[in-house]
Amino acid sequence: MSKNPSSKQSFLLRSLNLYGLDHLDPIILASLTDGQPLLLIGRHGTAKSELLNRLASALGLRHRHYNASLIAFDDLLGFPVPNPEKNALTYLRTDGDLWDAESVFLDEISRCRPEHQNKLFSIIHERRVQGLLLDKLRYRWSAMNPPISLEGLEEHEEAYQGSLPLDPALADRFPYIVEIPDFNDMNAACRRSIISKGGCADVDGASIQGWIDSASAQRKNISSQESEWIGDYVNALVLPLKKAGWPISGRRAVVLSKTIASIHAACLALNWKDSLKDAAFIALKWGLPQRVKGERITVSKLNSIHKAALQAAGQPQDSPLLKIQAESNPVKRIALALQVSKSAIPRIEFSQLVTDAYAGLSVPERYLLSRQLLPILATKDRVTASTYELLSKPLLKLKQFTEQGTHNLSVHRNRASEWDRLVRKVSRVSKSNAYNTPQLCNILYTLFTVENENFDPTLLVKTDRLWHGWLHPGEPCKEAA
Repeated sequence: MSKNPSSKQSFLLRSLNLYGLDHLDPIILASLTDGQPLLLIGRHGTAKSELLNRLASALGLRHRHYNASLIAFDDLLGFPVPNPEKNALTYLRTDGDLWDAESVFLDEISRCRPEHQNKLFSIIHERRVQGLLLDKLRYRWSAMNPPISLEGLEEHEEAYQGSLPLDPALADRFPYIVEIPDFNDMNAACRRSIISKGGCADVDGASIQGWIDSASAQRKNISSQESEWIGDYVNALVLPLKKAGWPISGRRAVVLSKTIASIHAACLALNWKDSLKDAAFIALKWGLPQRVKGERITVSKLNSIHKAALQAAGQPQDSPLLKIQAESNPVKRIALALQVSKSAIPRIEFSQLVTDAYAGLSVPERYLLSRQLLPILATKDRVTASTYELLSKPLLKLKQFTEQGTHNLSVHRNRASEWDRLVRKVSRVSKSNAYNTPQLCNILYTLFTVENENFDPTLLVKTDRLWHGWLHPGEPCKEAA
Protein backbone atom coordinates (compact mmCIF):
# COMPACT_ATOMS: atom_id res chain seq x y z
CA MET A 1 0.00 0.00 0.00
CA SER A 2 1.18 3.52 -0.71
CA LYS A 3 0.16 7.14 -0.25
CA ASN A 4 0.38 10.25 -2.36
CA PRO A 5 3.53 12.10 -1.24
CA SER A 6 2.29 15.40 -2.68
CA SER A 7 -0.90 15.50 -0.60
CA LYS A 8 -1.22 17.26 2.73
CA GLN A 9 -2.30 15.50 5.88
CA SER A 10 -6.08 15.51 6.33
CA PHE A 11 -7.97 15.84 9.60
CA LEU A 12 -11.30 14.04 9.78
CA LEU A 13 -12.56 15.19 13.16
CA ARG A 14 -11.53 18.80 12.61
CA SER A 15 -13.86 18.75 9.61
CA LEU A 16 -16.66 18.13 12.14
CA ASN A 17 -15.53 21.08 14.30
CA LEU A 18 -14.09 18.66 16.86
CA TYR A 19 -10.65 19.65 18.17
CA GLY A 20 -7.98 18.03 20.31
CA LEU A 21 -8.81 14.63 18.84
CA ASP A 22 -6.50 14.50 15.81
CA HIS A 23 -4.78 11.38 17.15
CA LEU A 24 -8.08 9.50 16.87
CA ASP A 25 -8.63 10.24 13.17
CA PRO A 26 -7.18 6.90 11.95
CA ILE A 27 -9.30 4.95 14.44
CA ILE A 28 -12.52 6.71 13.49
CA LEU A 29 -11.84 6.37 9.77
CA ALA A 30 -10.87 2.70 10.15
CA SER A 31 -14.15 1.98 11.94
CA LEU A 32 -16.08 3.79 9.20
CA THR A 33 -14.21 1.83 6.55
CA ASP A 34 -14.60 -1.70 7.92
CA GLY A 35 -17.93 -1.08 9.69
CA GLN A 36 -16.81 -2.73 12.93
CA PRO A 37 -18.35 -1.66 16.28
CA LEU A 38 -16.83 1.38 17.98
CA LEU A 39 -16.99 2.16 21.72
CA LEU A 40 -16.07 5.57 23.11
CA ILE A 41 -15.14 5.96 26.79
CA GLY A 42 -14.90 9.36 28.41
CA ARG A 43 -16.08 11.67 31.13
CA HIS A 44 -19.17 13.79 30.76
CA GLY A 45 -18.74 16.72 28.39
CA THR A 46 -15.99 15.14 26.26
CA ALA A 47 -18.08 15.23 23.05
CA LYS A 48 -18.63 11.49 22.73
CA SER A 49 -22.23 11.92 21.58
CA GLU A 50 -21.38 14.95 19.47
CA LEU A 51 -18.70 13.02 17.62
CA LEU A 52 -20.95 10.11 16.68
CA ASN A 53 -24.05 12.16 15.92
CA ARG A 54 -22.09 14.61 13.76
CA LEU A 55 -20.57 11.70 11.85
CA ALA A 56 -24.02 10.29 11.12
CA SER A 57 -25.32 13.69 10.06
CA ALA A 58 -22.34 14.42 7.81
CA LEU A 59 -22.72 11.06 6.06
CA GLY A 60 -26.48 11.48 5.69
CA LEU A 61 -27.23 8.25 7.52
CA ARG A 62 -30.63 7.15 8.82
CA HIS A 63 -29.48 7.37 12.40
CA ARG A 64 -30.89 6.14 15.71
CA HIS A 65 -29.62 7.42 19.05
CA TYR A 66 -30.83 5.46 22.07
CA ASN A 67 -30.09 5.87 25.77
CA ALA A 68 -29.33 2.26 26.66
CA SER A 69 -29.99 2.84 30.36
CA LEU A 70 -33.61 3.85 29.67
CA ILE A 71 -34.42 1.88 26.57
CA ALA A 72 -37.29 -0.58 26.32
CA PHE A 73 -37.02 -3.25 23.68
CA ASP A 74 -40.23 -1.97 22.06
CA ASP A 75 -38.28 1.20 21.23
CA LEU A 76 -36.04 -0.86 18.95
CA LEU A 77 -38.60 -3.15 17.32
CA GLY A 78 -41.97 -1.44 17.51
CA PHE A 79 -45.00 -2.87 19.27
CA PRO A 80 -45.49 -6.64 19.04
CA VAL A 81 -48.93 -7.73 17.78
CA PRO A 82 -50.27 -11.04 16.44
CA ASN A 83 -50.13 -11.44 12.68
CA PRO A 84 -53.42 -11.82 10.74
CA GLU A 85 -53.17 -15.61 10.98
CA LYS A 86 -52.61 -15.27 14.74
CA ASN A 87 -49.81 -17.84 14.63
CA ALA A 88 -46.86 -15.48 15.08
CA LEU A 89 -45.93 -11.98 16.18
CA THR A 90 -45.26 -9.03 13.95
CA TYR A 91 -44.28 -5.48 14.87
CA LEU A 92 -46.07 -2.18 14.41
CA ARG A 93 -43.44 0.17 13.04
CA THR A 94 -42.59 3.44 14.82
CA ASP A 95 -40.57 6.44 13.71
CA GLY A 96 -37.76 5.50 16.09
CA ASP A 97 -37.47 1.78 15.47
CA LEU A 98 -34.29 0.14 14.24
CA TRP A 99 -35.45 -1.71 11.14
CA ASP A 100 -34.37 0.81 8.49
CA ALA A 101 -31.51 2.40 10.44
CA GLU A 102 -28.08 2.71 8.81
CA SER A 103 -26.33 3.66 12.04
CA VAL A 104 -27.21 3.09 15.67
CA PHE A 105 -25.72 4.81 18.70
CA LEU A 106 -26.30 3.01 22.01
CA ASP A 107 -25.39 5.66 24.56
CA GLU A 108 -24.71 4.99 28.26
CA ILE A 109 -24.27 1.28 27.55
CA SER A 110 -22.45 0.75 30.86
CA ARG A 111 -25.60 1.83 32.73
CA CYS A 112 -27.77 -0.68 30.90
CA ARG A 113 -29.38 -3.49 32.90
CA PRO A 114 -27.75 -6.91 32.29
CA GLU A 115 -30.86 -8.36 30.67
CA HIS A 116 -30.89 -5.48 28.18
CA GLN A 117 -27.16 -5.82 27.54
CA ASN A 118 -27.82 -9.40 26.49
CA LYS A 119 -30.43 -8.23 23.98
CA LEU A 120 -28.13 -5.54 22.60
CA PHE A 121 -25.35 -8.11 22.21
CA SER A 122 -26.74 -9.52 18.95
CA ILE A 123 -27.22 -6.03 17.48
CA ILE A 124 -23.60 -5.10 18.18
CA HIS A 125 -22.10 -8.44 17.23
CA GLU A 126 -24.29 -9.73 14.41
CA ARG A 127 -26.49 -6.86 13.21
CA ARG A 128 -29.45 -8.97 14.27
CA VAL A 129 -32.42 -8.47 16.56
CA GLN A 130 -34.64 -11.34 17.66
CA GLY A 131 -32.73 -13.42 15.12
CA LEU A 132 -33.72 -11.13 12.23
CA LEU A 133 -30.99 -9.50 10.13
CA LEU A 134 -30.83 -5.70 10.12
CA ASP A 135 -29.58 -5.65 6.54
CA LYS A 136 -29.42 -1.85 6.24
CA LEU A 137 -27.44 -1.31 9.43
CA ARG A 138 -23.86 -0.29 8.59
CA TYR A 139 -22.52 1.20 11.81
CA ARG A 140 -22.89 0.21 15.46
CA TRP A 141 -21.59 2.72 17.97
CA SER A 142 -21.67 2.97 21.76
CA ALA A 143 -20.43 5.32 24.46
CA MET A 144 -19.96 5.14 28.21
CA ASN A 145 -18.43 6.93 31.17
CA PRO A 146 -15.37 5.32 32.77
CA PRO A 147 -16.55 2.36 34.84
CA ILE A 148 -16.04 2.18 38.58
CA SER A 149 -12.68 0.60 39.39
CA LEU A 150 -10.59 0.00 42.50
CA GLU A 151 -7.69 1.87 40.86
CA GLY A 152 -9.82 4.96 40.36
CA LEU A 153 -11.26 4.85 43.88
CA GLU A 154 -7.79 4.47 45.40
CA GLU A 155 -6.58 7.50 43.48
CA HIS A 156 -9.67 9.49 44.52
CA GLU A 157 -10.76 10.04 40.96
CA GLU A 158 -14.26 11.23 40.19
CA ALA A 159 -16.36 8.06 40.10
CA TYR A 160 -19.47 7.43 38.01
CA GLN A 161 -21.51 5.34 40.42
CA GLY A 162 -23.92 4.02 37.80
CA SER A 163 -21.27 3.17 35.22
CA LEU A 164 -20.40 -0.51 35.57
CA PRO A 165 -17.87 -2.66 33.70
CA LEU A 166 -19.32 -4.31 30.61
CA ASP A 167 -19.81 -8.04 30.43
CA PRO A 168 -16.49 -9.47 29.11
CA ALA A 169 -18.20 -11.20 26.19
CA LEU A 170 -19.91 -7.96 25.14
CA ALA A 171 -16.69 -5.96 25.56
CA ASP A 172 -14.86 -8.43 23.32
CA ARG A 173 -17.26 -7.58 20.47
CA PHE A 174 -15.91 -4.01 20.19
CA PRO A 175 -12.78 -4.01 17.99
CA TYR A 176 -12.26 -0.30 18.67
CA ILE A 177 -12.35 0.86 22.31
CA VAL A 178 -11.27 4.49 22.44
CA GLU A 179 -10.78 6.87 25.36
CA ILE A 180 -11.74 10.48 24.67
CA PRO A 181 -9.40 12.93 26.45
CA ASP A 182 -10.76 15.36 28.98
CA PHE A 183 -10.96 19.05 28.06
CA ASN A 184 -8.66 19.94 30.98
CA ASP A 185 -5.95 17.60 29.70
CA MET A 186 -5.73 19.25 26.27
CA ASN A 187 -3.17 21.90 25.40
CA ALA A 188 -4.08 25.58 25.34
CA ALA A 189 -4.40 25.78 21.54
CA CYS A 190 -6.88 22.88 21.42
CA ARG A 191 -8.95 24.34 24.25
CA ARG A 192 -9.04 27.70 22.47
CA SER A 193 -10.21 26.05 19.23
CA ILE A 194 -12.97 24.22 21.07
CA ILE A 195 -14.15 27.40 22.77
CA SER A 196 -14.20 29.46 19.57
CA LYS A 197 -15.11 26.87 16.91
CA GLY A 198 -16.57 23.88 18.71
CA GLY A 199 -20.23 24.54 18.02
CA CYS A 200 -22.27 22.66 15.47
CA ALA A 201 -21.67 23.59 11.85
CA ASP A 202 -22.86 22.45 8.45
CA VAL A 203 -20.41 19.85 7.21
CA ASP A 204 -19.96 18.56 3.70
CA GLY A 205 -19.93 14.80 4.07
CA ALA A 206 -18.34 14.37 0.64
CA SER A 207 -14.84 14.73 2.10
CA ILE A 208 -15.50 12.11 4.76
CA GLN A 209 -17.01 9.74 2.22
CA GLY A 210 -13.98 10.34 0.00
CA TRP A 211 -11.65 9.34 2.82
CA ILE A 212 -13.75 6.22 3.47
CA ASP A 213 -13.58 5.25 -0.21
CA SER A 214 -9.83 5.86 -0.30
CA ALA A 215 -9.22 3.84 2.87
CA SER A 216 -11.38 1.02 1.51
CA ALA A 217 -9.28 0.92 -1.66
CA GLN A 218 -6.04 0.96 0.35
CA ARG A 219 -7.38 -1.84 2.55
CA LYS A 220 -7.96 -4.05 -0.50
CA ASN A 221 -4.41 -3.42 -1.74
CA ILE A 222 -2.64 -4.79 1.32
CA SER A 223 0.17 -7.08 0.20
CA SER A 224 0.69 -10.70 1.21
CA GLN A 225 3.96 -9.71 2.90
CA GLU A 226 2.15 -7.09 4.98
CA SER A 227 -0.57 -9.58 5.92
CA GLU A 228 2.05 -12.12 6.97
CA TRP A 229 3.88 -9.54 9.07
CA ILE A 230 0.63 -8.53 10.78
CA GLY A 231 -0.07 -12.16 11.67
CA ASP A 232 3.42 -12.59 13.13
CA TYR A 233 3.11 -9.36 15.09
CA VAL A 234 -0.25 -10.27 16.65
CA ASN A 235 1.02 -13.75 17.50
CA ALA A 236 4.02 -12.18 19.22
CA LEU A 237 1.69 -10.03 21.37
CA VAL A 238 -0.14 -12.93 22.99
CA LEU A 239 2.35 -14.03 25.67
CA PRO A 240 3.59 -10.53 26.65
CA LEU A 241 -0.01 -9.35 27.03
CA LYS A 242 -0.80 -12.34 29.22
CA LYS A 243 2.25 -11.66 31.40
CA ALA A 244 1.18 -8.02 31.72
CA GLY A 245 -2.24 -9.08 32.99
CA TRP A 246 -4.08 -8.18 29.78
CA PRO A 247 -4.76 -11.56 28.13
CA ILE A 248 -6.62 -11.57 24.81
CA SER A 249 -8.96 -14.17 23.35
CA GLY A 250 -8.52 -15.87 20.01
CA ARG A 251 -11.32 -13.66 18.72
CA ARG A 252 -9.48 -10.53 19.86
CA ALA A 253 -6.30 -11.72 18.13
CA VAL A 254 -8.20 -12.14 14.86
CA VAL A 255 -9.82 -8.74 15.32
CA LEU A 256 -6.46 -7.07 16.01
CA SER A 257 -5.01 -8.42 12.78
CA LYS A 258 -7.93 -6.88 10.88
CA THR A 259 -7.90 -3.53 12.68
CA ILE A 260 -4.16 -3.10 12.09
CA ALA A 261 -4.78 -3.35 8.35
CA SER A 262 -7.78 -1.00 8.54
CA ILE A 263 -5.91 1.60 10.60
CA HIS A 264 -2.92 1.46 8.26
CA ALA A 265 -5.26 2.00 5.30
CA ALA A 266 -6.87 4.92 7.14
CA CYS A 267 -3.47 6.52 7.79
CA LEU A 268 -2.65 6.27 4.09
CA ALA A 269 -6.03 7.72 3.09
CA LEU A 270 -5.46 10.69 5.40
CA ASN A 271 -1.86 10.95 4.18
CA TRP A 272 -0.40 10.48 7.63
CA LYS A 273 3.28 9.61 7.97
CA ASP A 274 2.54 6.61 10.19
CA SER A 275 4.00 3.29 9.04
CA LEU A 276 2.45 -0.16 9.33
CA LYS A 277 4.33 -0.56 12.62
CA ASP A 278 2.79 2.68 13.91
CA ALA A 279 -0.66 1.45 12.86
CA ALA A 280 -0.01 -1.76 14.78
CA PHE A 281 0.65 0.20 17.97
CA ILE A 282 -2.49 2.32 17.47
CA ALA A 283 -4.56 -0.85 17.04
CA LEU A 284 -2.99 -2.37 20.15
CA LYS A 285 -3.50 0.77 22.24
CA TRP A 286 -7.17 1.14 21.31
CA GLY A 287 -8.02 -2.53 20.97
CA LEU A 288 -7.77 -3.98 24.49
CA PRO A 289 -11.13 -4.84 26.12
CA GLN A 290 -9.70 -4.41 29.63
CA ARG A 291 -10.42 -0.68 29.35
CA VAL A 292 -14.15 -1.29 29.81
CA LYS A 293 -13.39 -2.98 33.15
CA GLY A 294 -11.72 0.17 34.42
CA GLU A 295 -8.21 -1.26 34.21
CA ARG A 296 -5.41 1.23 33.72
CA ILE A 297 -3.66 0.61 30.40
CA THR A 298 -0.25 2.26 30.82
CA VAL A 299 1.40 3.50 27.64
CA SER A 300 4.91 2.67 28.88
CA LYS A 301 4.00 -0.98 29.40
CA LEU A 302 2.23 -1.09 26.03
CA ASN A 303 5.34 0.35 24.39
CA SER A 304 7.50 -2.39 25.88
CA ILE A 305 5.08 -5.07 24.66
CA HIS A 306 4.90 -3.45 21.23
CA LYS A 307 8.70 -3.28 20.89
CA ALA A 308 9.05 -6.92 21.92
CA ALA A 309 6.46 -7.93 19.32
CA LEU A 310 8.22 -5.87 16.64
CA GLN A 311 11.44 -7.73 17.40
CA ALA A 312 9.74 -11.12 17.21
CA ALA A 313 7.61 -10.47 14.10
CA GLY A 314 9.12 -12.22 11.11
CA GLN A 315 11.57 -14.27 13.18
CA PRO A 316 11.91 -18.01 12.36
CA GLN A 317 10.18 -20.41 14.73
CA ASP A 318 13.50 -21.51 16.28
CA SER A 319 14.57 -17.91 16.89
CA PRO A 320 16.16 -17.20 20.32
CA LEU A 321 13.94 -14.13 20.62
CA LEU A 322 10.81 -16.27 20.36
CA LYS A 323 12.22 -18.67 22.94
CA ILE A 324 12.81 -15.77 25.32
CA GLN A 325 9.27 -14.48 24.88
CA ALA A 326 7.81 -17.96 25.37
CA GLU A 327 9.68 -18.49 28.66
CA SER A 328 7.47 -17.80 31.69
CA ASN A 329 10.22 -17.60 34.34
CA PRO A 330 11.68 -14.05 34.36
CA VAL A 331 15.14 -15.15 35.53
CA LYS A 332 15.29 -17.88 32.90
CA ARG A 333 14.42 -15.20 30.31
CA ILE A 334 17.47 -13.22 31.42
CA ALA A 335 19.63 -16.34 31.15
CA LEU A 336 18.39 -17.00 27.61
CA ALA A 337 18.95 -13.35 26.67
CA LEU A 338 22.56 -13.52 27.88
CA GLN A 339 23.17 -16.16 25.23
CA VAL A 340 22.03 -13.75 22.49
CA SER A 341 24.24 -11.05 21.02
CA LYS A 342 23.91 -7.39 21.99
CA SER A 343 22.88 -6.55 18.44
CA ALA A 344 19.88 -8.90 18.72
CA ILE A 345 18.87 -7.62 22.17
CA PRO A 346 20.17 -4.06 22.66
CA ARG A 347 20.96 -2.58 26.04
CA ILE A 348 17.54 -0.93 26.51
CA GLU A 349 15.61 -4.14 25.80
CA PHE A 350 17.93 -6.25 27.97
CA SER A 351 17.62 -3.71 30.78
CA GLN A 352 13.85 -3.96 30.50
CA LEU A 353 14.07 -7.74 30.93
CA VAL A 354 16.13 -7.26 34.09
CA THR A 355 13.95 -4.54 35.62
CA ASP A 356 10.76 -6.48 34.85
CA ALA A 357 12.22 -9.56 36.53
CA TYR A 358 13.45 -7.57 39.53
CA ALA A 359 10.05 -5.91 40.01
CA GLY A 360 8.28 -9.27 40.12
CA LEU A 361 10.60 -10.93 42.65
CA SER A 362 10.32 -11.09 46.42
CA VAL A 363 12.96 -9.31 48.51
CA PRO A 364 14.94 -12.53 49.19
CA GLU A 365 14.85 -13.40 45.49
CA ARG A 366 16.13 -9.93 44.59
CA TYR A 367 19.22 -10.57 46.69
CA LEU A 368 19.81 -13.81 44.81
CA LEU A 369 19.37 -12.16 41.42
CA SER A 370 21.81 -9.40 42.36
CA ARG A 371 24.37 -11.89 43.62
CA GLN A 372 24.16 -14.09 40.54
CA LEU A 373 23.79 -11.45 37.82
CA LEU A 374 26.02 -8.54 38.87
CA PRO A 375 29.31 -10.46 38.40
CA ILE A 376 28.25 -11.18 34.81
CA LEU A 377 27.20 -7.60 34.10
CA ALA A 378 30.47 -6.27 35.53
CA THR A 379 32.26 -7.70 32.49
CA LYS A 380 29.51 -7.21 29.90
CA ASP A 381 28.03 -3.89 28.84
CA ARG A 382 24.44 -5.10 28.67
CA VAL A 383 22.36 -2.81 30.93
CA THR A 384 21.80 0.89 31.48
CA ALA A 385 23.31 2.69 34.45
CA SER A 386 19.91 3.00 36.15
CA THR A 387 19.29 -0.76 35.83
CA TYR A 388 22.75 -1.55 37.21
CA GLU A 389 22.09 0.80 40.13
CA LEU A 390 18.73 -0.87 40.83
CA LEU A 391 20.30 -4.31 40.78
CA SER A 392 23.10 -3.17 43.13
CA LYS A 393 20.80 -2.03 45.95
CA PRO A 394 20.51 -5.40 47.74
CA LEU A 395 24.26 -5.96 47.71
CA LEU A 396 24.87 -2.45 49.06
CA LYS A 397 22.73 -3.35 52.07
CA LEU A 398 24.65 -6.60 52.34
CA LYS A 399 27.94 -4.69 52.32
CA GLN A 400 26.75 -2.38 55.10
CA PHE A 401 25.75 -5.41 57.16
CA THR A 402 29.06 -7.22 56.72
CA GLU A 403 31.17 -4.12 57.37
CA GLN A 404 29.61 -3.68 60.80
CA GLY A 405 31.55 -6.70 62.01
CA THR A 406 29.93 -7.68 65.31
CA HIS A 407 26.13 -7.66 65.57
CA ASN A 408 24.02 -7.69 68.70
CA LEU A 409 20.76 -9.40 67.85
CA SER A 410 17.64 -9.67 69.96
CA VAL A 411 15.21 -12.24 68.55
CA HIS A 412 11.58 -12.18 69.61
CA ARG A 413 10.43 -15.53 70.90
CA ASN A 414 7.86 -15.76 68.07
CA ARG A 415 10.77 -15.93 65.62
CA ALA A 416 13.16 -17.96 67.74
CA SER A 417 12.46 -21.17 65.84
CA GLU A 418 13.06 -19.35 62.53
CA TRP A 419 16.40 -18.12 63.81
CA ASP A 420 17.41 -21.59 64.90
CA ARG A 421 16.59 -23.02 61.46
CA LEU A 422 18.52 -20.20 59.81
CA VAL A 423 21.62 -20.76 61.95
CA ARG A 424 21.59 -24.49 61.21
CA LYS A 425 21.21 -23.82 57.48
CA VAL A 426 24.04 -21.28 57.48
CA SER A 427 26.25 -23.80 59.26
CA ARG A 428 25.62 -26.38 56.55
CA VAL A 429 26.05 -23.87 53.72
CA SER A 430 29.36 -22.62 55.16
CA LYS A 431 30.78 -26.15 54.97
CA SER A 432 29.69 -26.65 51.36
CA ASN A 433 31.38 -25.56 48.15
CA ALA A 434 28.41 -23.53 46.95
CA TYR A 435 29.08 -20.49 44.76
CA ASN A 436 30.58 -17.68 46.90
CA THR A 437 29.57 -19.37 50.15
CA PRO A 438 30.40 -16.47 52.56
CA GLN A 439 28.25 -14.09 50.54
CA LEU A 440 25.29 -16.50 50.54
CA CYS A 441 25.54 -16.97 54.31
CA ASN A 442 25.62 -13.21 54.88
CA ILE A 443 22.61 -12.77 52.59
CA LEU A 444 20.63 -15.18 54.77
CA TYR A 445 21.59 -13.22 57.89
CA THR A 446 20.86 -9.85 56.24
CA LEU A 447 17.40 -10.95 55.16
CA PHE A 448 16.55 -11.93 58.72
CA THR A 449 18.16 -9.08 60.67
CA VAL A 450 18.06 -6.09 58.31
CA GLU A 451 15.13 -6.80 56.00
CA ASN A 452 13.09 -8.59 58.69
CA GLU A 453 11.90 -11.05 56.04
CA ASN A 454 10.08 -14.31 56.68
CA PHE A 455 11.54 -16.89 54.32
CA ASP A 456 12.47 -20.54 54.04
CA PRO A 457 16.30 -20.68 54.01
CA THR A 458 16.35 -24.19 52.54
CA LEU A 459 14.11 -23.17 49.64
CA LEU A 460 16.13 -19.99 49.08
CA VAL A 461 19.40 -21.93 48.87
CA LYS A 462 17.82 -24.31 46.36
CA THR A 463 16.64 -21.34 44.30
CA ASP A 464 20.13 -19.86 44.41
CA ARG A 465 21.58 -23.11 43.08
CA LEU A 466 18.97 -23.28 40.31
CA TRP A 467 19.56 -19.71 39.17
CA HIS A 468 23.32 -20.20 39.25
CA GLY A 469 22.90 -23.09 36.84
CA TRP A 470 20.85 -20.90 34.50
CA LEU A 471 23.03 -17.79 34.65
CA HIS A 472 26.42 -19.53 34.92
CA PRO A 473 26.03 -22.61 32.72
CA GLY A 474 28.92 -25.01 33.02
CA GLU A 475 30.05 -23.78 36.44
CA PRO A 476 29.58 -26.21 39.37
CA CYS A 477 27.37 -25.18 42.25
CA LYS A 478 26.71 -27.86 44.85
CA GLU A 479 23.85 -27.42 47.25
CA ALA A 480 24.53 -27.56 50.96
CA ALA A 481 23.49 -30.76 52.63
